[in-house]
Amino acid sequence: MSNYNNTEPTVIDEELIRKAINEQLNSEIAEIARKEGVEASEVTTLRLDYKNILKIDNLWVYENIVKLQLDNNIIEKIENINFLKNLQWLDLSFNNITQIEGLDGLVKLTDLTLYNNRISKIENLDDLANLQVFSIGNNNIQSLESLAYLIKFENLRVLNVAGNAFCKNPNYKSYCLAHMKRLKYLDYRLVDEESVGCNKLKVAHEKYIDSIIAQEEEEKVAASKKEEQRKRAELDALHEKAHILHIDVLFDSMFGEDADFQKLVPIAPSIIYEMREEFRAKFEIVVKELKHFVLRKSQEKAEEIAQLRKCVSDVKGASDKECMKRFEEFQHKKKELIKVVQNSRIAKEVDEALKTLREETQTLSDFLMSAEMVIVEQFEEVIKEFERNYTEMCSAINETGQTSFARLRDLENEHQEKFSEAILAMYERFNKGDMDEVDDEIRDIMSDKDVLMNAINASHDFRLGKLDHQEDALVSGVMRDQEQVIKKVHDSEVRRNRDRISEIISFLDKCYQEIDNAEENAY
Repeated sequence: MSNYNNTEPTVIDEELIRKAINEQLNSEIAEIARKEGVEASEVTTLRLDYKNILKIDNLWVYENIVKLQLDNNIIEKIENINFLKNLQWLDLSFNNITQIEGLDGLVKLTDLTLYNNRISKIENLDDLANLQVFSIGNNNIQSLESLAYLIKFENLRVLNVAGNAFCKNPNYKSYCLAHMKRLKYLDYRLVDEESVGCNKLKVAHEKYIDSIIAQEEEEKVAASKKEEQRKRAELDALHEKAHILHIDVLFDSMFGEDADFQKLVPIAPSIIYEMREEFRAKFEIVVKELKHFVLRKSQEKAEEIAQLRKCVSDVKGASDKECMKRFEEFQHKKKELIKVVQNSRIAKEVDEALKTLREETQTLSDFLMSAEMVIVEQFEEVIKEFERNYTEMCSAINETGQTSFARLRDLENEHQEKFSEAILAMYERFNKGDMDEVDDEIRDIMSDKDVLMNAINASHDFRLGKLDHQEDALVSGVMRDQEQVIKKVHDSEVRRNRDRISEIISFLDKCYQEIDNAEENAY
């Protein structure tokens, strides 16, 4: 490792950081910064190289750091930096690091240098999806297969691995070229057909054709999985907005998370499975109808909001156009009359001009205020109609939701009755000795009817609870949405009206002040 002037190991503390910040400031502002200090939020670059640092610490307040330089120290562990969410460039070269770790959450990191450390494995970089430059040269990595971890980094363009033990393998460059087809530079050398040679790239590709095919298949599977996750996320977002999140998995969660049901299944697995699937078929019909209705109404709600905004914009636009026309006419008249007041030496002419100015200003004031009152009245009617329509839609969703969940409870009660009959029939057989050999867990629960009935009833209560929770999420969510949307519409109109009145009053005050000034300077 590197040689240092200091002999005592250092831990990053406030004093060290403050000195480092001052050192990197230009001379013009350095003196001011030393006196007044620098806000932590303003620090985007921090150089802490050649400081004999042993431990990374106390950086949590500098959350806007984009570039962090910690090279040429004696750091043994990567830690206390995963909260630097804006970090894009990190240099930890020439240290004593033995393991890649502590980089979770650094999704913006594009440039990572770990050159000349003691690392033996490439790992724990999964969150660094945007990684473009990676230097892991001069470490203790032995196996060429270690590079396979880097294949999934689609944005990786620059890679330096020179100086590791596997580089003695004559095939390591071919391996990189064949598997990392998006690389632009390998070990500081340009990778393209001209510099490497078209034939070499072809040979490298042919040499590893089997693993490349396997890699491509893995990439296809990964891409397909990623696309499924994206679609699932979109659907979840749509369902969450409509307050029916997880309704698609409600049935499975009703049984899968029911510990008592899981205990009872082994008593008569085939019968219980058949009953459950019969229940599922009926259950999913109701859920499908409910989902379709709720999503359609949610779309109608969104369209109603969009229509309100367009209506408000149209009304306001027409009024603003007329007001602007009158305003421009007034401004022209005012300019001419002010000129008369400033230049005329005839008292009567000046008085007439001032009188006309005040009359025109008052006329404009009356017109603007009247126009605003018309808008308020129009908006009041529009908002009332919107509120009526939106409330009807929300009520329709909740009424349908309550009806649907009542049907689901009926289905659950029907299933519970059959389920109880089947379990109790098996209980009778058990007590008559008609059942084949059973394991100890089933024997324990079947030996006590009270325990058995408690499990049956608890299972039923659990599933009803799941239905109640899903219904409450829908009904309370829709009611909360209704209240918030309508309140927001009313608040927005109140703010608009106040802003317009204030704007008119401010303009008129300015006009009257201008007239008074002109009068004072007349003659």
